[in-house]
Amino acid sequence: MSDEAQSSTQTSVSDEMGADLSATGQREPRSARLAYLIGIAGWIMPGLGHAILKMWGRAVACFLTVGVLVVIGAGMRGNLFSAGGGDAFATLGYIADVGTGAFYLVAKSLEVDGPDVSRAGGDYGTRFLAAAGVLNLLAALHAYEAARGRKA
Repeated sequence: MSDEAQSSTQTSVSDEMGADLSATGQREPRSARLAYLIGIAGWIMPGLGHAILKMWGRAVACFLTVGVLVVIGAGMRGNLFSAGGGDAFATLGYIADVGTGAFYLVAKSLEVDGPDVSRAGGDYGTRFLAAAGVLNLLAALHAYEAARGRKA
């Protein structure tokens, strides 16, 4: 059988994560555009990127972990940084806070009385909020990488 006939008769099958499996059983990665969309979805709503990839355990873990960190940080009256930060640390803090995605709006709504960093609890709350954002950004990056077929 010629190579052309053999390659035309090969069909691809999808596995549980949606990546195509060739006749040889090797994974062919998703398109780059779909992987970007999955990464962005994972950033906007924590765990959504993994849910799209049907990684249910990671999706629930990301959603609950980021959500709990935001609620604890906002409950401790941690500081949410603003976009107009005066120095590099304020800018990094803002990026970390926005990294929580939709939970950033939740934290803003819970910050009725404003931050209270004059005591240790408020300072720790700021760290909880930043940790939630960084964790969500890392989870969105993992969802992107998994969609590209690079990691699982």
